[in-house]
Formats: sequence, structure tokens, C-alpha cells
Amino acid sequence: MIPYKQLSLAEIFEDCQNKFDNDKYSFLSLLNETINLDEIVPVSLVTHFHCHYIECR
Repeated sequence: MIPYKQLSLAEIFEDCQNKFDNDKYSFLSLLNETINLDEIVPVSLVTHFHCHYIECR
């Protein structure tokens, strides 16, 4: 049987920080694969951003 170990938030943060410091591209790719920003960022914010910084239609 495989023993289980509960990770603390500090350990997870440290692992993420090490990954970011050592390989930013891999870290950002991992975030891109696991976090769907469309579910987090409201459409109104995206629209306002594009209107303000890119082109307002």
C-alpha cells in the first residue's frame, strides 16, 4: 500500500514558486492548461479592457 502524505499550502506554494523561478514557460503552460480564465473573468471586464486598450466597437 502506498502511504499518503497531505501537502500543506506552504509546500504547494513553494513548489509553484520553484517551478516559476526555474522554468517560467513550463509554469505558465501549466497554468494555461489548468485554469480557464473564461470561467473566472466576467465578460464585462474583457469587453471594457478591449474597448479601453484595443478597439472599441
